[in-house]
Amino acid sequence: MKLLVLPQLLHGGEVHSVDIDSSSRYVATTGNDTDICVWDYSQLSRLEGVSEEEISKIQPTQTIKIHESPVRVARWSTVQPAYLASGDVNGFVYLTNITDLSHKLLYPWPSAKDKEAEIADISWSADSRLLSWSTSDGRVHIYDLVKETYQSLNETTDDGSKGKTSSQKSIAFNHSNSNFVTMGLDTFLHVYQYHYDASDNYQFKLTNKISKLMNNNPTTLMAIHYERISWSSDDEFFSVPSASKQHTSLISLLSRSQDWEHKVSLVGHDVDCDVVKFSPHIFQAKEESSEPDAHNIYHIIASAGSDKTLALWNTTKESPIAVLREVSEKPIVDICWDRNGQQLILASLDGHLTFVKFDPLELGEPITEERLQKLKDTQRAFIKPFSAKDSETTTKRGQKSGSDLIDQKDSIKLADAFAEPVKTKSEKRVTSAKKKEEEKEVNIAPEVQGDITSEVLSSNTPGQIDDIMSTAMGDRTKASSSTPLAKTKTTAKAKSETSTPTTANQKTSTKNGKKRIQPMLISNGNGQAAQSSTLTKSIGGDNESRASTKSLMEFDRPSYGVSQEIHKDSKRNRSQEDGGPAKKARRDLEPIKFVGTAVLNPNTAFAKVRLSIPKVRMSFQLSCRTDDKMLLDVRNGQGNENAPSRITCYKNESPIWSDFIPRYIQLATEGNSFWAVCTADGQIITYTHVSGKRFLPPMVLGSPIVFLESHGDYLMAVTAIGELYVWDMGSKKIRLHSPSSLASILDSHSKFREDTLSKSENITMCSITSKGIPLVTLSNGSGYLFNSDMGVWQTVTEAWWAFGSHYWDSIGDDKVSSEPQASKILRAGDESILGLLEHKTNEEIIRKSRVGRGKYFNKISKNLIMKEGFENLENTISLSHMENRILCSELLGEFKDFHDFLITYCRRVCELGLKAKLFELCEKLLGNGSMENPVEESQVCGYDRKELLKEIIFACAQNRDAQRVLQYFSKQLGLIEDDY
Repeated sequence: MKLLVLPQLLHGGEVHSVDIDSSSRYVATTGNDTDICVWDYSQLSRLEGVSEEEISKIQPTQTIKIHESPVRVARWSTVQPAYLASGDVNGFVYLTNITDLSHKLLYPWPSAKDKEAEIADISWSADSRLLSWSTSDGRVHIYDLVKETYQSLNETTDDGSKGKTSSQKSIAFNHSNSNFVTMGLDTFLHVYQYHYDASDNYQFKLTNKISKLMNNNPTTLMAIHYERISWSSDDEFFSVPSASKQHTSLISLLSRSQDWEHKVSLVGHDVDCDVVKFSPHIFQAKEESSEPDAHNIYHIIASAGSDKTLALWNTTKESPIAVLREVSEKPIVDICWDRNGQQLILASLDGHLTFVKFDPLELGEPITEERLQKLKDTQRAFIKPFSAKDSETTTKRGQKSGSDLIDQKDSIKLADAFAEPVKTKSEKRVTSAKKKEEEKEVNIAPEVQGDITSEVLSSNTPGQIDDIMSTAMGDRTKASSSTPLAKTKTTAKAKSETSTPTTANQKTSTKNGKKRIQPMLISNGNGQAAQSSTLTKSIGGDNESRASTKSLMEFDRPSYGVSQEIHKDSKRNRSQEDGGPAKKARRDLEPIKFVGTAVLNPNTAFAKVRLSIPKVRMSFQLSCRTDDKMLLDVRNGQGNENAPSRITCYKNESPIWSDFIPRYIQLATEGNSFWAVCTADGQIITYTHVSGKRFLPPMVLGSPIVFLESHGDYLMAVTAIGELYVWDMGSKKIRLHSPSSLASILDSHSKFREDTLSKSENITMCSITSKGIPLVTLSNGSGYLFNSDMGVWQTVTEAWWAFGSHYWDSIGDDKVSSEPQASKILRAGDESILGLLEHKTNEEIIRKSRVGRGKYFNKISKNLIMKEGFENLENTISLSHMENRILCSELLGEFKDFHDFLITYCRRVCELGLKAKLFELCEKLLGNGSMENPVEESQVCGYDRKELLKEIIFACAQNRDAQRVLQYFSKQLGLIEDDY
């Protein structure tokens, strides 16, 4: 085997397709330019032993220039070698005769719809009568060269009842004029059967839909532009690249004789195989068998893809017989064999052609023509008789077979299509109006005469604004924000039809002749169960294995019980709202109430928030943060006096102290000078760090504890009803207690019902910083901190900023906390709390979208930025994101992040010409010169105000739009004395 790369850079640096004609005389290549190059194959096949200078002088014999856009694919006719079909990215398909260089436009004609859809693949039938091509909009087109007719195999309708939703990346006719296969971007296969009737018209019928090989990996589907399927020479197999089976990507060979069952798997390319091509010959093994009629025959398959690797496969072996890595610098997108099966030509996106030549009998001994004919005759026996009246059946694969007949009688005459005049918009409106008048029914609707216009009243506040404040919005932002509000006209219409409400919980479905009623879930949320404070996923890649070894915390479901009084009140209110006659209330027996009953805790029974409670574990351990040799071991008993739970502290595997508690222990944590454990009934028991002496008497919270976290001298607890407590254990005082608890951030009121509870977002992380500030992240991607001075929760991150901010994920990975526990953030001093919270937001976005961040964030460019008045959307979101970062860094005491974000924000403001924001920021840093509290006035977030202002002036000095503002503050600081 010999390999040679043609040194010439072809087609503007990218070769998209390569094909050899049936006579092995010509080679056609297409690429990133508008040319189709035709090469002399005899010249290309004799490159062995030729000098590099002579090879570099090889040029195409003909260059066809009929396309106006890059040509995606070109394919030779299988019977008539002179005919070449080609398609480009704008949807134009040409048929060219190489002998006289005449060409004919096949598609689109002037009145064709979807004429700009990109051509994905082209295929000829075995008799070269039918030419088919697929486009990026999912349609498959058929052209008959004999009768010159056009038809779409999957013409879509307005309701989408017919047609393929996925783009058909590859199509292929078999060699016996009986089957036609299309493969979509998601590896969904459509198998057609076709024949010619007595009138010499073709008829197509969809016989199989194969979806069990679908590969829905979002990381690969968006990057695939080329797919090539292939039939074996005896039509027994056709190959499917990038298939999927049991979460493994592979090349799948489906057998026609076994009703399209998966027969052979070729595993090795992972998810990077896109191109597969069968050798034109079938080979037989050299070993002689004991039985004279037994023959060990096999196929040779060449595969390649975006991994830049060429692999050769023997269908009787599990591993490839040859692997050539780094054949090209960019992905390989097309492969073709010559007629003799002795040479391969590869096309790659680096702009080069690669030739692989095999020695005689290197791949095996080809079978004789007689044996090949016997194989083909055997395959013809598996072809089912074509019947247009076949009923829809079910195959072994569980897919429905049979479909509407696609007849050539419904096709379009190409000459008539090009001769048909193009209708103008006014003609189309008149035609559609006539159709509506013929079909419409009499509807009586009230008419509203006149136009209803909306006006916006603006208030004028006179005042004098200086030059700097008058240009508060830069020239770049004025254009988009000054769009006038157009007057909107609305016409009132009466609805003639009433919709019947349907109940979601009464849907019935029939399966195997049996009816069943689908139950309605009590909770309508779609989140996962709340997680514990221990992060099961670490942010750094090195700690993933360490974090994955930890066991997941299990939780009990919260109570869904509702008071009977609420149910009675709601029924009474409904009867009053209906306006019907008041029914006589049934007099129930009043229950006897006892004074001082301990059956119900009112705080718990009527709580608005109910969180999942961690399950009691048989045993668990907690390692010491400061001493690796010390750990706390907890072993639960029966939760009573007969079998109490045991707490033991070990150092060097020797017990230091122990304690026994007649209750179940759920969680444990460690501070600088204490250990803390919580029991199932809501008590917190604390011990000193070294000797195990009781640090405080047990603290009774009244409800089970969901989160127990500590950092430094601060201890935080969150109860099952959402109450939040933070204590300063050094001074033994409470630091904060939120009256509204977690209810304000869980947003439970948006799903509130009278007679039941509703499911809200889940808490994915709950932690506390070294300054005693609680941090909470939810399953919707939002992150919050609690401001004890203001007594409210404040938003740190949310998915909206990830949706449109330029600065999202701008914090380096080296600053993101890589500890497996959220309570260990900021231990090394250079880690970022904001980076941790933004990383949690990214995780929730990816989990909910399930298509990858690229496709999720692509919505903003399609839906919002293209609208009028939203041109400046991303800049506005980016500035809001940076402003929130600066404020949160100041609250959290993130000095380094505060400094970096402030400088970046000022530079961005100067670039956009927002002088008012820059002036206000600099004025705040300069201060008013008050000497009441000189320490606070002179510093902000650990930095000297004037030094920080100087740094901002030097960082923004290169922007001419901001020099007037910077000059003013430079004079105030004494940096400059005179104007210049």
